[in-house]
Amino acid sequence: MATPRQILRYRFDNLMARGAGAQMLVLGLLTGGAIVLTALTLIALDLVPKDESGESETFTRLLWRGLMRAMDAGAVGGDAGSWSFLFVMLAITLVGIFVLSALIGILNGALERVLENLRKGRSFVVERNHVVILGYSPKIHTLLSELAEANANHRGACVVVLADRDKVEMDDEIALRLGGRLRVVTRSGSPTDPADLALVNLRAARTVIVPAPEAPAGHEVEPRLADTVVLKALLAVSKAEGVRPGRPHIVAELKDARTHLVARQVVGPKAALVLSTPLISRLLVQTGRQSGLSSVYTELLDFGGCEIYTAAQPALNGKTFREALAAYEDSAPLGVLTAVGELQLGAFEHRFGPGDQLVVLSEDDDTIRLNARPGTVRAELIVEGPATAPPNAERTLVLGASERLELVLGELDAYAAPGSQVTVVGDLDTDALEPRLKRATERLGRVQTTFRAGDVTDRDLLDSLETWAFDHVIVLAETRQHGHEMADARTLITLLHLRDQGRRVGRVVPVTTEMLDLRNQALAQATDADDFIVSDTLVSLMMTQVAENPHLVQVFEELFSPEGHELYLKPASHFVQLRTPVPFATVVESAARKGMVALGHRVGGKIALNPTKSAVATYGGLDKIVVIAVS
Repeated sequence: MATPRQILRYRFDNLMARGAGAQMLVLGLLTGGAIVLTALTLIALDLVPKDESGESETFTRLLWRGLMRAMDAGAVGGDAGSWSFLFVMLAITLVGIFVLSALIGILNGALERVLENLRKGRSFVVERNHVVILGYSPKIHTLLSELAEANANHRGACVVVLADRDKVEMDDEIALRLGGRLRVVTRSGSPTDPADLALVNLRAARTVIVPAPEAPAGHEVEPRLADTVVLKALLAVSKAEGVRPGRPHIVAELKDARTHLVARQVVGPKAALVLSTPLISRLLVQTGRQSGLSSVYTELLDFGGCEIYTAAQPALNGKTFREALAAYEDSAPLGVLTAVGELQLGAFEHRFGPGDQLVVLSEDDDTIRLNARPGTVRAELIVEGPATAPPNAERTLVLGASERLELVLGELDAYAAPGSQVTVVGDLDTDALEPRLKRATERLGRVQTTFRAGDVTDRDLLDSLETWAFDHVIVLAETRQHGHEMADARTLITLLHLRDQGRRVGRVVPVTTEMLDLRNQALAQATDADDFIVSDTLVSLMMTQVAENPHLVQVFEELFSPEGHELYLKPASHFVQLRTPVPFATVVESAARKGMVALGHRVGGKIALNPTKSAVATYGGLDKIVVIAVS
């Protein structure tokens, strides 16, 4: 049984726990009570002072006198009267000092809490048609940079970042890396907490981007564990008030293909799901087999040059895609998105009808116009005959063991000719990796695989491998035991050894390298490696592209799969006469005759996508044409 004292203490504690308002109310009541008690004491002890007319002060006047003494401790020094009166005034002054001190403490604490909330970013975002990014990882800077480029001609564009990090730290880091090119609003909170999600105003957002979380330095996030975090965030978004299918547009990064079906059930068919680990594995293999392809992908995905758009072109109704290829001077048609949503790349015989959209590579959406110049095709310069040759068996060396190694082997098997050989060297003696590699080799049908455990930075090991005897070398970032910086540093050492070996034996083997940090690519270029796949950057570029244009999901799925149409770098000699000035329209016509779509060229080692059809180039024996063709 609680005692009256305990009950009173309990009630008082609950009142104080209500915050600054309740605490100030108690102080106010205490001050008011002390003032009333002071006035009554003066009356009871007949200590009421006289005014100038000799009359005793009224009760109201005594209350005012007590209030002034409570608020201003210095006023007591000016009092005159008996010692009893002075001691009563001193008592109310001491009460006032206590109350004022307590009030200052309460106000200071309340102000600190307000500033802390402001620092955390807990106010509601009132933006409209904005982009929301849930989470904060190294990908955030590429995402923001590309969004700034994509929205350069849109006044008032805004991106809201919600992450479980300090708001001030995010603001400082973003300002340092972005340089004020885009208005970014940050909020501290968990992307999986519905209450925190309510702050970013999902109802009015245009797009929501959910990148996969990153592991601490020296660790690697298991793909399924990373996808679990993404799935939880997607669930929270789908349950948020005002969110409906297709609005806002949702873009999410997944690492494990087995999570795809579950995520699709959560977000519906209209969301864009980017499978980053399979994507990077596929790009590593595609680029390893075609030197220079990484530059094509980077140019295609960033917003700095030309981008892929889908646009309705009523003027094409009744015409075939083959005719559309020659109808644009400064845009490059890729295919057709039919009225029923079916993507057809390189559909030369497709005839445009109502509702069909042209898939086109152009500098901007307002540069897509039928403005071809007649007479730019020079048929006498076209080389007839096929532009493909049957594939030969190849030897590929894979240096480095990572979580994506299993997928890389699968992609090599999908692209390689029967009888090809793959040698894998790296930190393979782990209980987690060995069973996965065993399952992967059991599924291989075209390539023979050899495994060898070792340190890929060991020069003696690399010499014993005779790396110069391989057709391709792929260097993977080993993040299972190292952080991103250390993994990239080890990759640089491996590249230096490979290039030194090549110079010593007089044979340089094409090397494709996975880098983790874009800032390390400049250092890696000093090693003369052929191609770099900066995994986080490419994933961020693709997520930004599909965030701005949802229809591009189908395009990228087609381009990055072993089946169907893909990007290729074909020798220019397969299309046109060499060492003769050739308009690019002639190249487009030659490629079309061979069932390919020409998008650009690599002349002198430099990639140029979507050159104008009237642009003239003189091709040499090492120059290439960028085409879309069936694998």
